Amino acid sequence: MKRVQMILEEWQHEWLSEEAQRQTTTMSALLRELITAAIEQRQAATLADDPLWGIIGIGVSPDDGVTSENLDTFLYRTDWTEREPAQFLAVAEDGPNHS
Repeated sequence: MKRVQMILEEWQHEWLSEEAQRQTTTMSALLRELITAAIEQRQAATLADDPLWGIIGIGVSPDDGVTSENLDTFLYRTDWTEREPAQFLAVAEDGPNHS
């Protein structure tokens, strides 16, 4: 925690003092609670206004069995050492004149 000094309006000080007594806490603890709530509210509002949230769910993925859990299996295949040479996929399509 950091120690700070601040100047309050008289009415603000009175309200904080009364509210702290009502909640049986200190003015410092009450101020920290109020500041935390204000920060969380602003952060939530900022995220909700972010246009990137509008793209969530737009795309439809094919039903090919690839999921975020098994993506590495498809991207970084390690079963190539177990395959016979005839099973390898061609890098480029073979044309009719391919020797």
